[in-house]
This record gives sequence, C-alpha cells and structure tokens, in this order.
Amino acid sequence: MASVLPIRIVRPAEIHVAAQHMARHSDESGRGGDIVFAPFDDFDTEAWQRRHEERFRLAVDEPGWERLWGVFDGARMVGHVDLGGSMVHASLHRARLGLGLERSYRGSGIGRNLMETALTWAREEPSLAWVDLGVFAHNRVARCLYEALGFSHIATTVDVFRVHGQSIDDVTMTLRLR
Repeated sequence: MASVLPIRIVRPAEIHVAAQHMARHSDESGRGGDIVFAPFDDFDTEAWQRRHEERFRLAVDEPGWERLWGVFDGARMVGHVDLGGSMVHASLHRARLGLGLERSYRGSGIGRNLMETALTWAREEPSLAWVDLGVFAHNRVARCLYEALGFSHIATTVDVFRVHGQSIDDVTMTLRLR
C-alpha cells in the first residue's frame, strides 16, 4: 500500500480536505484500541482550517509559515506530515514537524514515506538547519520511526498534556539537517 498511494503537497485550495482528514485522525486518538496521540479531546475542524489557510501561503522566511503534504487514497486524504516555522524571526532556521495517519493505513511504511518527503524538502530549503518534533512518551512506534530517521531525544517534559483524563509526558526530538 505504501508505494501505491501518492504523496503530494496540499494546496491552499484543498485545506478543507486536510481539515477533514485531521478530524478523522483526531477522532481515533485514544479510541477504538488506539493510544492517545493527539493533544486534545475534541478537534475543531473549522478553527483548524481558519488557522492554517494563511500559513500555507506564507514564504519560508515569514514567521508562522507552514507546508503540508498529504497521502491520498483517491480523493480522500488519509495521512499527513507538516512542517512549520516559528512565530519569531530569530527561530526561522528551525521547523517543527507533525505526522499522522488514519488507523487503517498505519504499519504499511506510509509514515516513513511521509517523513522522508518532508525531510527531503527541508534539506533542500537553505534557510532550515533543524527539524524539531514532540511525541508522546508512550508512543513507542512513532519514537522508533523518528529515531530510525536520525532524530535525537533532547528532553522529556512530565505531565504536559491531560487528554481523556490521562497525564501525558512529551518527548522533544530534533534532527540537524546538515
């Protein structure tokens, strides 16, 4: 499945498709046998869409920029990886990364393909030197993927989130691009 489904940049006009994916993906967090992997109890699709519409249009040297790649099964977006810049000019040499796949697409190599797509783009972006991410400490599968791609564990912050009544520690990881 991983080699068949296309991965491509999501255009600003497709933000509603991305928002629908994010809502489906978020609904799986902590439900149906899944571990908690999203830092909220309820996902607000409209608020997410409003926040991201402008960010996708910003240049990489502008605070708050964001790029989003999606994996598509037909017209439906079923996975994503995003990179985004700081809101502070002095930190624009770093990008933060987020990754998510809907349940039935996990374990097939798509997550790795999404990560490699975003990291290739980041390495080609001359202004970027680092990619950072946060991952819940109990999400061992994701942590193993990130480590396999060269990310280093920088810190663990205890009790950062409380989702579905569960206290969650967050692991900060980073990757030097060059």
